[in-house]
Formats: sequence, structure tokens, C-alpha cells
Amino acid sequence: MNKTIDLNQFTITGDITMKPQEDGCQVTFPEEGGRLVLTGKSMHLGNTDWEGATHLVLEATCLEDFDLALVWHFASGQDADASFVVVNTGSIPGIRTTIAVPLAALDSNEMFLPRTPGRLKVAILGRGIALEQVTAFTLTTKKCHKSQSIIFHKMYLSWGEPEYHIDSPPVIDKLGQYKLKNWLDKTPSEEVMIQSLRREYEDYEKDACYKGFSQYGGDLQTQWEGTGFFRTHFDGTRWYLADPEGYRFVSAGLDCCRPGEEANIAGIECLFDELPDKDIFADAYEIHELREYFGGEYVNLGIANLIRAYGKNWKECWMKLTKNRLIDWHINTIGNWSDPEFIRYAKLPYVWPLEDFPETKVCIFRDFPDVYSEEYEANSIQFAKQMEAFKGDPYMIGYFLRNEPSWAFVQNLLIAEKVLENPVDTCCKQVFISELMDKYQKIEALNQAWGKNYTSFDDLMKPQMNMASFSESAKDDAYAFSVKMIRRYVSFPSAECRKVDPDHMNLGMRYAMLIDPILLEGYENFDVFSINCYSEDSYASIQQAGELTGKPIMVGEFHFGALDAGLLCAGICSVKTQMDRGLAYRVYYENGMNSPYFVGAHYFVLNDQSVLGRFDGENMQIGFLDVCQTPYSEFADAVRSVNESIYEIADGKRTEPTPVVNRIPRLMGF
Repeated sequence: MNKTIDLNQFTITGDITMKPQEDGCQVTFPEEGGRLVLTGKSMHLGNTDWEGATHLVLEATCLEDFDLALVWHFASGQDADASFVVVNTGSIPGIRTTIAVPLAALDSNEMFLPRTPGRLKVAILGRGIALEQVTAFTLTTKKCHKSQSIIFHKMYLSWGEPEYHIDSPPVIDKLGQYKLKNWLDKTPSEEVMIQSLRREYEDYEKDACYKGFSQYGGDLQTQWEGTGFFRTHFDGTRWYLADPEGYRFVSAGLDCCRPGEEANIAGIECLFDELPDKDIFADAYEIHELREYFGGEYVNLGIANLIRAYGKNWKECWMKLTKNRLIDWHINTIGNWSDPEFIRYAKLPYVWPLEDFPETKVCIFRDFPDVYSEEYEANSIQFAKQMEAFKGDPYMIGYFLRNEPSWAFVQNLLIAEKVLENPVDTCCKQVFISELMDKYQKIEALNQAWGKNYTSFDDLMKPQMNMASFSESAKDDAYAFSVKMIRRYVSFPSAECRKVDPDHMNLGMRYAMLIDPILLEGYENFDVFSINCYSEDSYASIQQAGELTGKPIMVGEFHFGALDAGLLCAGICSVKTQMDRGLAYRVYYENGMNSPYFVGAHYFVLNDQSVLGRFDGENMQIGFLDVCQTPYSEFADAVRSVNESIYEIADGKRTEPTPVVNRIPRLMGF
């Protein structure tokens, strides 16, 4: 059963134009964005009964030659800015796509949703809201470098998962390139690609090394005590790393050093001219580690192209080629999620993301575990055992406990609030209520402080929504217990890892953003505090984290993408051209070096993502290499220039004027 939502029910805010079409309505959003707002009583928005509906569905065709990110706001109250949940979606341009938002996802317990054919990455932000609380729904776009047009064919509520069907001529050629666009250095044929890769392989030296640097890429002009392992060093003015021989070291890293990026092709096979033969190109068909959750079928077209060039020995050739490229670009650190076989082969400094951060069967919210449970303690001990494999390895700089906890994406979140909102009797809930009993002694005292009318402390076992809003005292209690929870979340697995391997550095959690100082709790367990900093200027975030913790700061991820090459999305940080990508890299590093806490940054990633999306639909032009394994020369040359001068930059000896970077607004919806 479906119920159509009349687009005429939307109120237009901003300079949006809506033009009726034979099969729907063409909607054009201005550069600055605009809003389509649907309001009404609970469960009855737009004069439509939402009772029992499972999905809000939009059938649409993006009319741009890049991804148009739609932003869906679900709010309580007439103010459309008071969003409790924001859902960001995108679709493949030029193809009629069914975009469905599961209404159960409004609880915000899952940040990323599995892909459906034609739809790209979906991100859910916000605290969560019950469907029966929604009284305003807003559909908008992000600010863009131009106006954006899309055809809304129809919008409806469904009672059950809608069908997804893609019917379109191919848009991807045999090599994995986008057919509907031309750009500088686009590979014209399979033969040209093969010749280029073979020639580059033969041209590189057999045993490349960092010329003018230590064997680890350290500064031969400055040496302190060597310990045989990487460590931190404060020289009285600023923080550095020291390599195993004691030479000054700033980590210029590259994440995802692996042979290509997988494409999720499930349901969109018709969009490819020719998919590789599964027998001849068996190595290109990956069983992705996240397949169980995201579903789909995967092919790595970058690997397929390596097989075309090098045959059965493609992996050995790729490892030699890649090691030489990294050294040529003066990349001195193999970053997160890189190929383990390549790390062993390359014998270059590397960092490692530990796997399977300790979980519990019942989580408090998203991926935040029940940290006061015996289960969390036992799983932390098990988690630390993987450090056995790295003991004694001088090339390992350190390890990251985990990457971008999804619970930490919610602004103004006090995790203790979620303890009382969760209906399950968790160990965290028992400890929290016990501490409240110790503090207030009698329920009357708690009632007075919180402005409530509980009959006993047992009433707190029932779900209590948004406790921090009860009173200032309740907010203080939520904050205090949130601090304790986060400290335990960090400290227990950190201590266990240190027991197993005391020689390698703990590089922290790689938080996606420091949206609240509470995320710094437990920092004393880290040797280096890490953040993933997607911004034009790294200085402010690095300086803030350094001043608050007193620790050296490492950036685990950053990147810049452009729309002048063969993909449909530039990146989280977007610029106009490949040359601008190189200039942006330089500005990022030079500004980072202005902070005395900065000890390095790792670029994300080696390879462009798939044009039509990886496992979760992310499809950004952010790599050093395109799908044909060809470097973006303007970008790579600029990176080399920065990295080979990194110690001069640190010493303030590189004083060229700051370049002007032609930037464009972030095209992604998150």
C-alpha cells in the first residue's frame, strides 16, 4: 500500500522554482539552497495519514552532472530549524532513482544505512525522534557553486520496503571510467593504460629509498636519543615524533594504500559496459568485510586493470610500483586500512587501526558499549591480544584504538542521557542510578533537584527522555556521569593494549570532529591525540585539541577533491581543479605546522573511489590515482614539493606566499 504526498502541499522557502513536467515536477534549488517544508499534526503531515507507514519514498532524477545531495529534516514543532534528525541522501545523476528513508531509522541508532540501487551514501545525524513527534518535514540541498535541478517524479509513503529498479544505458566503460564526461589525462584505451603501467614499472629503481632522509624518512639534520621505536619528543618549543634512530620525524601519511577501491554493483550492473570475467579476474571480486551489513556484490576495477597490465603477478608488481610511488612523493607513513602484505613488503613506517573495538551485546546508543559490564572488560582484554603481532616491529609508529565512533557525531550529546532513554537494564544504568541514590539519598531530594515527581528511584529504570532538559542539576548529573563513561570507554582497552605491547604508541580514537570538549576525556591514556580534520585550514582544530590536552596531535584523515576529473562528487573538502587540490594540500600542511602540537597528517586516500559508489555509496574524487592506476600529476607534484620540504616548513625556512585556492562549497550532504 502506498499513499502519495502532493508536492503542492509543500511551502517554499527561498528562491526555489517548481516547474510541472510530463512525469513529475522539476525543482530547481538556488546556489544558497532553499527549503520545501511540509507541516501538520503529528502522524498527519501534508494532509496524509502516516500511521503505520514504514518508508518515506521519493522517485527522482538528478539533472546535474554531479551528485545532488538532498537533505531531509524531521523536526518537532513549526520551526523547521529545530531538527532532531537530518538524513542526507544522494543519487546517481541522470538516472531515475527510488530513494527511500526507513522511518524506523529516525531513532538515529544507525548512522549509515545499507545501499539500495541507484542511491548513494546515506548519513543520519541528530539525536533521534519518534515518528509520532514529527510535525515538520523539510527537504533541501546544500549550498552549491551553482543552482541545482532535480525532477521529483513522485513522493509517497509506503507500508513495506519499496521496489528498486534501475533501467538505463551504461555510463561506465570497461576500465571503470565515467563515459559521459571527458577530462585531462582520461585513459583513451586499454592498450594505452597497459603500456603506461608497464613502462612506469620498468622505469622505477629496484630498491627505492628516501634520499637525504633517514631510512624511516626522518630529518638527518636533527637527532635525539634513539630507542629502537617511534616516540614523541618535545624540543622545548614544539612537539615532534622521533624515529627509531632518534631522528626528527613528521608523519606525512597516506591512508588506504591498497590496489584500488571496490565498487558495490548490486542492482546497477546495467550501468557498466562490461564487468570483468569472474574467472579471469577472480582477484578483483572481493568479499567486502562490511558486506553482511551493507549487502551487495563487489568488484574492484582497479585490481582488474592491474591484472590487465601485469597478469598473474599483478600483486607483486603493484607492491613494487606503489612503494616507489610513495617514496617519490615523499610519503613517509603508510596510513590506516592499507594492505597488510604491502606493509610487510615495503618496510616503511606505518600506523595500524586495531580491529573489533570491544563491543557489548547491548549498546547504550549507536556503537557506545555498556562500559560498566564485565562483558566490556573481557572483550577489552581479548581486543588487546592483537598487539602481540606487532611487538618488536620498529616500522610501526603506533596504533589507533578505533576510527570515528558514530555515537560521537551527535552534537550536544550526553551519553548518560541515552543510558536512561534506553529501555534495557544495562550495567551503566545500574551504576548511574546507584550513584544518584548515593548523591541524593532520598527520592524527594532528586525530585526537587530535577523538577520531577518520581515515587522511587526504581522509576528511573523506565525510559526517561532528554533528562538534561529537566533542570540544571539534571544536566550536571548527566554531564558528570557521561565523563565517567567516556573515561572508562577509553581507559580500559588502552590499559590492556599497553600491557601487551608497551613499546608502540597509542595514537587515540581518530574522532571525526571535536564537537564537544567531553570527547577529550581519557586523553591521558594516549601518547598522541588523533582527529580526522576535514577542513580548509587544519590549524584551529589542531591547536584546540593540543591546548586542551597538552598532547601532540596527529590528523588521521583529510582530503581535497575536484569535479574536473571523472567522478561525480568532489569530496568533503572541495576545490575546482587538480591544481587547486595540490595548493590546498600545501596550505593545509603549512597551516598545521603553525601549531606546536602538530606531528603529522595522513591523506585519505590513494585511489579514487568508485564512480558509482563503494560499499556504502561514497564516490569521491579524492585519490592520488584514478581507476586506471594513473596518478593525477598536478596534485602529486604539489604533494611531493610539500613533503620533501616538511622540515624546512617546520623550521619556518619555507616562506613562499600562501597560494590562493579556488574552493567550492562542500557538495556532500554530510
